[in-house]
Amino acid sequence: MNKFSPLVLLLLCALLHTATTATAQNRDYPNAVYAKLNFIDFGLPNGTDLKIGQGFEVGYLRNVAPFLNIGLPLKMGLAHLPQQSEQPASLERSIISSFDVIAQLGKVSADARVSPYLFAGGGLFLEEFKNGHLQIPFGVGANFRLSKYAFINAQAEYRKATTDKRDNAQIGLGFVYLLHESPNKPQPDRDGDGVPDLTDLCPDQPGSAAARGCPDYDRDGVPDKEDDCPTVAGSPTTKGCPDRDGDGVADRDDLCPDEPGTLRGCPDRDGDGVADRDDLCPNEPGTARGCPDRDGDGVADRDDLCPDEPGSAATNGCPPVRDSDGDGITDDKDPCPNVAGPFNGCPDTDGDGVPDNLDKCPTTPGLSTNFGCPEVKKEDKKRLAFATKNVQFQTGKTELINSSFKILDDIVKILQRYPDYKLLIHGHTDNVGDPQRNLVLSQGRAQTCYDYLVYKGIKPDRLKAEGFGDTRPIADNKRSAGRALNRRVEFKLVLDFNDKN
Repeated sequence: MNKFSPLVLLLLCALLHTATTATAQNRDYPNAVYAKLNFIDFGLPNGTDLKIGQGFEVGYLRNVAPFLNIGLPLKMGLAHLPQQSEQPASLERSIISSFDVIAQLGKVSADARVSPYLFAGGGLFLEEFKNGHLQIPFGVGANFRLSKYAFINAQAEYRKATTDKRDNAQIGLGFVYLLHESPNKPQPDRDGDGVPDLTDLCPDQPGSAAARGCPDYDRDGVPDKEDDCPTVAGSPTTKGCPDRDGDGVADRDDLCPDEPGTLRGCPDRDGDGVADRDDLCPNEPGTARGCPDRDGDGVADRDDLCPDEPGSAATNGCPPVRDSDGDGITDDKDPCPNVAGPFNGCPDTDGDGVPDNLDKCPTTPGLSTNFGCPEVKKEDKKRLAFATKNVQFQTGKTELINSSFKILDDIVKILQRYPDYKLLIHGHTDNVGDPQRNLVLSQGRAQTCYDYLVYKGIKPDRLKAEGFGDTRPIADNKRSAGRALNRRVEFKLVLDFNDKN
């Protein structure tokens, strides 16, 4: 590897970042010539001291496309060449020359301070004007502007040879000059409008300099062929049409020609995509004519009776009202929304004139004055009153005496005749003894009756047993007759446990 090569690689890296930022080639001055002094290193692989050769280079550059120049460099110089046949290897001073064809990616710009480039190509290399072989040069460089046409050039190059020990690195420093015509030479101007044909977009039609040589009737700097309003002066940003508020929307297309804005020329303060002139809530972003709409149903929250439930304008923003049972009464007004019926949307299963939603006995015909249930017969009421007085227990205990079983069997029959009724079983005592013990005793006696009735087939959910101790006397506890009446278990038929307690 050449000892000079690390310096070349360093220069390659230093210029690479700048070179990749090159802009399009200036096509006004496509031809350039250059000359430079080169420093050449062939080196030795065995660590022999560095021997730097010198030479000169002249060349021609032609710009053929943006970013692309073709170059023809011619080089000549004296260099220390490794001798291939000698061991150990040695250097011999020789005349070298080369002629290359390169492609240069970059520019030689008359405007930029620095014009970087990359290049690569191929060429013929000669030693003492013989022993020719192919070499492939590549590298980077930059032109530093001295004047509009003159540049200092710096270049780092590596040349890969097809022959052993002939790879070399070169650093060059020189001068580049852009070829140009004399500034005093008259420029062709076929239409005589003062704009040279070279820059005249309409070289056969007289025009103005502002319109780049094209006709411009309204003198707004926009050529008539590009002017949408050729008879009225306007702005280039609106294709030659007037724009009073300067918002980039021509007055003829601007719905708010005197207020700058972005929505067809109109302002939109809250940025919701609805122009202020159409926005019912111009200071609050929204989607319903510019107003907030939480449920996204198209009805603004301020007008939406159900702002968190999607609906429609026809229902004031609420969900559509349904008639699930199809009886002509909407669910929001139907007490029985899932069952069709003639009584305000409800059926009357037992046909007693009381709709099921109000009928406490919907499958048993009854009276409207008794919530649609049959009235309890007098004889049954008397039998329950008889049971209250005659259901007896062993003294101080919860066990029934034998005569009580027949009375409870009669209560079973009554409950069977009135299947929609429920039975309250309330136990009571006199005030003899400890109140807490009396309370426990009354609860136990009521529970004994409850258990017997369940044993006889009555469903538990139709029964409710409670004890009240001596808190609800019906007679004077000072007399034995009164105390006897207070020791009782009451039986009451009810339609609902909450109706009576």
